[in-house]
Amino acid sequence: MFKSLKSINLVSALAMVALFTTLQSSSCSKDDVTGTDPGNITGGWRVSLYWDNGTDESYKFSGYTFTFNSGGTVIAVKGASTINGTWSESSTRFVLSFGTDPVFSKLNHSWLKTEKTATTLKMKDDNPSKDEKLEFIKI
Repeated sequence: MFKSLKSINLVSALAMVALFTTLQSSSCSKDDVTGTDPGNITGGWRVSLYWDNGTDESYKFSGYTFTFNSGGTVIAVKGASTINGTWSESSTRFVLSFGTDPVFSKLNHSWLKTEKTATTLKMKDDNPSKDEKLEFIKI
């Protein structure tokens, strides 16, 4: 009787380990890993909307072309003006950082993606009390 109880306990323990391992490995989707693969965001983009708490401030980025590079860098160019930053994304987030530049630091954020196609990238702040939106269109 003790031998069969030990066998049952061992089988139960092995089953629990197998279940835990399966759950652990499947709980993190490949898409949830932050990456810097530009995928369909290669090429030139422009800000089509930057909405900051009830005010359209898109004009601050007018004329800039944004280029997202595969190494996780982004460059915004307008004539002789070049602003360097970094970017990364996951399945739900798009993270931008332009350091302390007075205008571009407004884009520093872990944005919640609301739409991503080959020609548009739409994001918003995930805090409902903040009415911030950022949208890019491919040029």
